[in-house]
Amino acid sequence: MVPAALLAIVLVGYDYYERERSRVIRDSLGTTRALIAAVDTELTSARSALFALATSPHLSSGNLAAFHGQAVDALKDQTLANVVLMDEAGRQLLNTVRPFGAPLPAQGNPPALQRIFQTGEVVVTDLFIGPVVQRPAVAIGVPVRRDGKVAYSLNAGVAPERLSALLSQQRLPPGWIGAVFDSAGTIVARTHESERFVGKKGAPELVERMKAVSEDALETRMLEGIPVLIVFSRSPVSNWTVAIGIPVRELVMELGYSMARLFVAGFIALVAALGLALLMGRRFLRSGET
Repeated sequence: MVPAALLAIVLVGYDYYERERSRVIRDSLGTTRALIAAVDTELTSARSALFALATSPHLSSGNLAAFHGQAVDALKDQTLANVVLMDEAGRQLLNTVRPFGAPLPAQGNPPALQRIFQTGEVVVTDLFIGPVVQRPAVAIGVPVRRDGKVAYSLNAGVAPERLSALLSQQRLPPGWIGAVFDSAGTIVARTHESERFVGKKGAPELVERMKAVSEDALETRMLEGIPVLIVFSRSPVSNWTVAIGIPVRELVMELGYSMARLFVAGFIALVAALGLALLMGRRFLRSGET
């Protein structure tokens, strides 16, 4: 009975570990979905603000100096980093981080923004280095139409720090790492050491898997070299991805504590059963002797 009971405890423990691991993955997927929804909400809010600005009569009249002032005022109620107006040649006509009329770089804008003139659709760029601020940024751009044609692209910069704040608001357990990746697999925001890793590609296995499926869980190593279980979810809107890295050591320890309690309970039950069997056996022997 003892070997059979011990085997049963081991099998139950293994089944418990697998079920708990699946639960952690399921709960973490729910968290990644909530986070990517928050990121999409941030981008959607920026898009709405830009569409409102795009209806400015100053753009219709060509009074860009007045529009510059209007854009600066609009930013006071937004979490956007800046507003940029570009023409079809890719030149910045104004940028709210510079006074109107100040020299602006002729190059360095994300090529993706040129698609606005080709398709007339909203564009969300991948991470790039802002040609004016010389810092990592992402941009969302909308078309400004005049006489049925796209005359300008109106763009807003979103700072990675803003997206990192969204990750921090989720309050992941200590040791867990959250990150936002753009469509190319570049880190846009991160909960840990963002200054060190923003702008770098994610782990190769993770980037490859993110391109293949929209949601999954896999074990790999983070850029720090830490073995982790990574759970991720990709947005169908922005094509960006939020991933959560759970250190394998912490996961095993957490589940190990639960399994240890299960084993102790099983062992106590086994000892109690054996003790009861021994007691009953002695009573039967005594009754047989009498």
